Amino acid sequence: MPFKDEIKQEIESYITNHLPEENWFENYFDFIDDQKLRIRLSEEFKAIRYIYKFFEGIQAEEWLKNAQIRIQIFYYASIYEAVIHHILFEILPDKLEVKKLFITKTYKKISVSNELNELEHDGKKILTMYQKDINREITTIRFEDKVDASVKLNLINEKLGEELKDIYRLRNAIHLHAEIKKGIEYEMEMSTIAYRRMKVFKEQIEVGLEQHEILQ
Repeated sequence: MPFKDEIKQEIESYITNHLPEENWFENYFDFIDDQKLRIRLSEEFKAIRYIYKFFEGIQAEEWLKNAQIRIQIFYYASIYEAVIHHILFEILPDKLEVKKLFITKTYKKISVSNELNELEHDGKKILTMYQKDINREITTIRFEDKVDASVKLNLINEKLGEELKDIYRLRNAIHLHAEIKKGIEYEMEMSTIAYRRMKVFKEQIEVGLEQHEILQ
C-alpha cells in the first residue's frame, strides 16, 4: 500500500531540499562523450543520493543501515567502473597501456623427451611447458587492472586508484556468503568515502583527459 499523498510530498520535499538542482546531476559527467552513458551515469548518481537521503531521513539503524551502506557501495562502484571502462576502451583504445590489458600469459604443455616426460617431485609429475601471450576477451579484464592502466595513463593518481579498488572489493563481497566468509564489515565510513571520492575522481579524470588532448 503506497504512502498517502501528503506523506509522499513531505518525503520528496525533504529529499529535494537536501540535494543540488536537477541540472547539477545532468552536467556532472559532461566529460563523457557518449550521451546515453552520460545520462545513465547522471541518473544513477542522482538515484543513490535520493536513496541515501531517504535512509538518512528515517534514521536507519542496524540491519537497515547496513542495507543502506551496501546499496551505496554497489552504486558508486558501478559508476566508477563504467566511467573507467568507457574512457579506456572507447576514448583511449589505442594507448599501449590499454592494448596490454587484452594480453595475458598462459602455459602450453609440450613433450620434450621420454626422460623429461617422466620427471616427478614429491610424488607429483613434473610437466614441461612454455609460456605464451594470448589475447583475452574484454569481459575478462579485471577492474583492478583497469584501475592500474588508468594510473599509468595519469587519468587518476595511485592513492585514488587504491581506494577505488577497495570500494570495488566491497561491492563484490555484497553476496551474503562472501560477506560471511571474508568477514567484511560494511561501515558507513566506506560508503562516505565512495561518495566523497566522486568529486576527486571527476577532477582527476578531467585533468587526465586534458593531458591526452581529449578535453579542451
